[in-house]
Amino acid sequence: MLKKTLFQLHWLFGITAGLVLAVMGITGALYSFQDELLGAFNADVLRVEVRPEGVLPPAELVRRVEAQQHDKVAMLWVDVREGEAARIFFTPAPGERRGPLRYADPYTGQLLGEVSGQGFFTLMLTLHRFLAMGDTGRQITGASTLLLVFFCLSGLYLRWPRNATNWRTWLTLDWAKKGRAFNWDLHAVAGTWCLLFYLLFALTGLFWSYEWYREGLNRLLADPPVAGQPQAQKARRHGAAPIDPNAPALNVDYDALWASLRNAAGPGLASYNLRLPPVGGQPANVFYLLDDADHPRAFDTLVLDPANGKVSRHERYSDKSLKAQLLQSVYALHVGEYFGLVGRIVLTLASLAMPIFFVTGWLLYLDRRRKKRQVRAARRHVTCDEVNSESWLIGYASQSGTAEQLAWHSAGQLQAAGLPVQVRALGTLCEDDLRQARRALFVVSTFGDADAPDSARGFERNVLGQPLSLQTLSYALLALGDRQYPQFCGFARRLQAWLTERGARCAFSPIEVDNVDQAALQQWHQALALLTGTAPVSAWQAPRFGNWSLIRRELLNPGSQGHPVYLLGLQAQAPAVWEAGDLVEILPLNGRPRVDAFIKSLGLEADTQVQVEGVVETLAQALAGRQLPAVGEHLVGLHAQAVVDALVPLGSRDYSIASIASDGVLELIVR
Repeated sequence: MLKKTLFQLHWLFGITAGLVLAVMGITGALYSFQDELLGAFNADVLRVEVRPEGVLPPAELVRRVEAQQHDKVAMLWVDVREGEAARIFFTPAPGERRGPLRYADPYTGQLLGEVSGQGFFTLMLTLHRFLAMGDTGRQITGASTLLLVFFCLSGLYLRWPRNATNWRTWLTLDWAKKGRAFNWDLHAVAGTWCLLFYLLFALTGLFWSYEWYREGLNRLLADPPVAGQPQAQKARRHGAAPIDPNAPALNVDYDALWASLRNAAGPGLASYNLRLPPVGGQPANVFYLLDDADHPRAFDTLVLDPANGKVSRHERYSDKSLKAQLLQSVYALHVGEYFGLVGRIVLTLASLAMPIFFVTGWLLYLDRRRKKRQVRAARRHVTCDEVNSESWLIGYASQSGTAEQLAWHSAGQLQAAGLPVQVRALGTLCEDDLRQARRALFVVSTFGDADAPDSARGFERNVLGQPLSLQTLSYALLALGDRQYPQFCGFARRLQAWLTERGARCAFSPIEVDNVDQAALQQWHQALALLTGTAPVSAWQAPRFGNWSLIRRELLNPGSQGHPVYLLGLQAQAPAVWEAGDLVEILPLNGRPRVDAFIKSLGLEADTQVQVEGVVETLAQALAGRQLPAVGEHLVGLHAQAVVDALVPLGSRDYSIASIASDGVLELIVR
């Protein structure tokens, strides 16, 4: 029940908050390398010549830029060594947190030109934090960030495999898979790769979303204040603090500030950020970085009087405990700066991957909805009868709805023959239900690599393995699976083995279906018809393929920028009749060099004898008609027959014929 509830909540929240998280992921990734990208596109503005005399002292730098801008400086951000332009913020307008930003040469004080692309990155940050919707958007992104924690933990629980100790089960993706199997694997495997990164994003991102979360982190991680030093004032995160009109005017002694900074930092000063208060009577803050800092956000902090430069508090990053360092490094952790350049790149890639989960989640959801509609349509034609000794018990175990749909179709076929039926989910069956049943059909799917569907895990845990006596039970088994997984129909085979051990009789051999193969399903319905004594369903016959020779292959669009188009000519060994526009079904085979290379990678012999549908062939012949995976590590160690059984047969392809039989050649135009 818990797993079902978590699954419902996972997809419900996923198809709603998933889009917001996708937007946050893309915009966050774009913003994370803002400085490098702006520097690459604006090298003439953001890079300056390093002069041997060093950068200007703050007093002279402020005097020169204020004379050019005709405005008061509110914040300085200066790199004293690397030749980067200084960032100058001027007095903000009423109600704004920050004023206009200009770049200046810290060696000459000359204001530089406008930076191209700054508005784009400002928009990315606004979308990332607020969806460009102000406080309403902040509430939405905050709630979505909380849900990201839920997605990580519930997703880990929902995908926990039977063989949890096998790292390949967790981390490898088979690119040869298609359809729903590929979407599920991509969703689950990519989620496992990104799990820790997304938890890091969420647990640090909430710092800017909720005041209660920020205060909780401060209580949990902050060091106690040093005796004799004033406590840090609470930072204002949103909007500007109101200004007292009666407050004294701001008086700044830049020389005294500079002297205090140089005295505190010493010769290792790499950059500093001076933030002035809006009015007098309030402290100024200087955040400075040493050249041996642990990461670009490992600032030391000075709190001082702007009028005389007297230091009231000095916090060194290196003196803090590890938990306090982590608290100060929340932003560095959020963007990966804490882990260096490699960490930034990895976290950026994880952020860019966020839309994958929204897209694959929606595809899986739509597939599930479609199958539920099909189940409802199948149920309309069946009426469950009262339970009695003549009733057929039809138990199903379904993950996406296909097995349930086939169970109701099978019930309809039995009911049409005048037989009473009871259709039950396998997870609702108990020991007494199986003891009382005399005839049963089991339609079960295997989830992933040999796992039971979520709805049947309780049945497997509580019923399978119990020493029941089922000698009076006659059953038939339809197993649904996907040969792209190494343990094909693993759950159905465990169910069959247990039924056999308990003495149940198999009415006919279990039928295994690969990816809803219609031929196997037709065989199932025919077997049911024979079992119930009703008129058999029209027999399905496999197509008969003949050998044709390729006698012509002409490229029709040489030099085209599009994909090549070929005219193919095929000639039959035996007379054949067709008309232009008819469909020809062609069964391709793998080339012998590819087959030999694949066999060699598995350490097997090409002439080993195997069986394919009762016919003895060599391993090379059998693999010529199988889909060969790009990566076959999961097949290493298997014997030849097991390798053949684990691989999916190549499917045939239909083409429209572009010639008539009297031409003597069957022609196709193929892109």
